[in-house]
Amino acid sequence: MHSKINSRIVFLFCCFLLAFLVLGGRLAYLQLYKGDKLASQAVERRMVSLELGNIFRGDILDRQGRSLLDSQVSYHLAVFPSLLCDPSAAVEQLTVLLPERSQQVEILLNDNIKSKKPFFLKGTLTEEEASKLFQKKIPGIYAVPLFCRYGPHALARHIVGCTTGSVTQGVVEKGLKGIEAFYNKELTPRDPIINLGVVVDGRGELLKGRDLLLRGKKGTVTEGKDIVLTLDQDVQRAVEKVLDEHIDKGAAVLIDIPTGEIRALASRPSYSYEQGFLRGEEFDRSLNLFHPGSVFKIVVAAAALAEGVVHIDEKFNCDGKYVFENGEEISCWKDEGHGELTFQEAFAHSCNKAFVEVALRLGSQKLEYYFHLLGLEEGIAGYSPFKGGLVQIGSLSGQVGNAALGQDGVTISPVNLAALAAAIARGGVYEKPCLVNEVRKYAEVKLFAGGLYHDEPH
Repeated sequence: MHSKINSRIVFLFCCFLLAFLVLGGRLAYLQLYKGDKLASQAVERRMVSLELGNIFRGDILDRQGRSLLDSQVSYHLAVFPSLLCDPSAAVEQLTVLLPERSQQVEILLNDNIKSKKPFFLKGTLTEEEASKLFQKKIPGIYAVPLFCRYGPHALARHIVGCTTGSVTQGVVEKGLKGIEAFYNKELTPRDPIINLGVVVDGRGELLKGRDLLLRGKKGTVTEGKDIVLTLDQDVQRAVEKVLDEHIDKGAAVLIDIPTGEIRALASRPSYSYEQGFLRGEEFDRSLNLFHPGSVFKIVVAAAALAEGVVHIDEKFNCDGKYVFENGEEISCWKDEGHGELTFQEAFAHSCNKAFVEVALRLGSQKLEYYFHLLGLEEGIAGYSPFKGGLVQIGSLSGQVGNAALGQDGVTISPVNLAALAAAIARGGVYEKPCLVNEVRKYAEVKLFAGGLYHDEPH
């Protein structure tokens, strides 16, 4: 009898133990493995939010890791109608705090009061306006600090490019021009849309102790990758300052001679991010193709000496023009001519007549061959949209003569010419110009309540 009772007790104990282990295991599974996901889903169900587009887009940095964008914090007015105890009273308070914006808020509030859909006020707040809102703490109205991607002192605007889209309208920023466009995939976060909102209870009231909350779809967000250029922020700023002070239209390119890395790349006139991208004369002259003019005499001289069709001490007689057999003429820039001079002196004085004569000895095919050999049609390492110079010289004497002076049949960019000069400086060794050093991997970012979003502006 006792044996049967003991057996039943043991059996019941084992059943209870098994049930406990199953329930305990289930609870442990939910808490340890599924806890974050379930908590995230619970918050998501109780969250009233606005969508922000691409606030974790990658940065564009110089070679020392310094941003070229001059990104700055700007304040935006966010309104959550469902949290307003008295919309009319809130508008009256805003009229006192922000008299110039109260009418706009009232119109938007009336449009969204039934749907209770939160919205951003168009435009930005001044720090003074944001500070007033922080101090007043009107329920349902927030001054939200967000990074403006481009600041007033952004550098290398043409090559950096720009984006299209709106952070406050929940539209993902996409690269429109330059590095922003070419590396758009790398710069864009895996989860570009982020929710900014508040958590409410079952009655739709704000939970006490909870402030604005940033949330990705999985509770975390992966930042976009940073693009590290070869540019140097200090050098770039100095070059742009010189251009602004002395040149209305033009470009400047600085290349590090040992490595071929581009340290500065600037074009003028520049453009304003606020007014849009590239209107009229604001195109990028540093990468655009032009007739190089007398700078092309470097190529003619290098080709002629390499082919042995001229010696540096050979003498020429310049009377101010070169006359072709058909009677056509190419004038020298010096009307009266340079007189008798050696080829070395002709190079130093940029004598047109001497170089036309030497180019005719070479012929169009040799000129084109050395154009290719000297890398003038090469692009830029790390930035394939740029394709390099173009050459197509006709076989007629006049066409060869014009090409020798960097005119018809020859177009080159300032970047190509800078690379040519760098090759001469390093003893004839050509290095392809390089613009991009590195694409830095992204990092996981925890999105949290409070922090930046309740700090008063300094």
